[in-house]
Amino acid sequence: MSLAVILVFSRKQWYQRRVRGAIERKCAELRSDTAHKEVIRKKELAASLVTEHPTLARTFELNTEIGASSWLSAKPYKWLGFELSKQEFTDGIALRYGFTIADLPSLCQCGKPNSADHALSCALGGYSILRHNEVRDCLAELAQDAGLKGVEVERTLLPVGDFPLPVSANHATDARMDVFCIGLWGKLRKSYIDVRIFHPGAPSYLPKAIKPLYREQEAQKKRAYARRVIEIEKGSFSPFVLSTTGGTGEECGRVMRTLASKISDRHGNTYRETIEHIRLRLRFALLRVCLVSLRG
Repeated sequence: MSLAVILVFSRKQWYQRRVRGAIERKCAELRSDTAHKEVIRKKELAASLVTEHPTLARTFELNTEIGASSWLSAKPYKWLGFELSKQEFTDGIALRYGFTIADLPSLCQCGKPNSADHALSCALGGYSILRHNEVRDCLAELAQDAGLKGVEVERTLLPVGDFPLPVSANHATDARMDVFCIGLWGKLRKSYIDVRIFHPGAPSYLPKAIKPLYREQEAQKKRAYARRVIEIEKGSFSPFVLSTTGGTGEECGRVMRTLASKISDRHGNTYRETIEHIRLRLRFALLRVCLVSLRG
């Protein structure tokens, strides 16, 4: 093959590469531009939704939290408590989308007008305590499954004595922690976990954004117990905050991820399967009590 032919062939290949490169760059620019326009469109839609339909916007925000929708795709394992009756499933869908729930009494036993939001906020009947205890017991079972030592429910804290705790701290002699365990954050390290569940549809929470609500609930728990646990019990404190819609606070997420890592290592399952299982267990523990509290 002559040198001239080789040069022509090489120039042709160089030209083809240049053309392909230009086409690929143009396609990438178009894709980027399209994606950017889609992001802008979604932001504009979200902004208009918040302005025109604030209640609907809040419902969508709650439903898109991690773990909030997990119950919809769960297999109905009876031994895990993942089964719902027809009425429970219908009520669950109504709660999720803010629909009116049929056949609810017009008045609550406390005498106030009844609604789904009121039923999930009312202290009468003990359903808020039952809801709390279901999550507490589920968390203790998960801690045992993770192989943590000394798992204990409702452990009484050591007396404060004359130790100078802040005024906002809980000084009660009978103060208790929902779950105590050893080994969550380190070998032989004591861990104290306290559960809090709030309903974001309560009137006092409606003007507030969702994320700051979780931080506010966690901060309240830390002010009450963190210093006492760290200074007197010589352990770590973790507030375990969830909403009735299935969302979780930052500290709660940390505890769940650590438990998932330990359980997956212990049983040989993947981390993804384990964290999904933990979210399902906690979600159904919440959902079942919420559905019961609607109808009493």
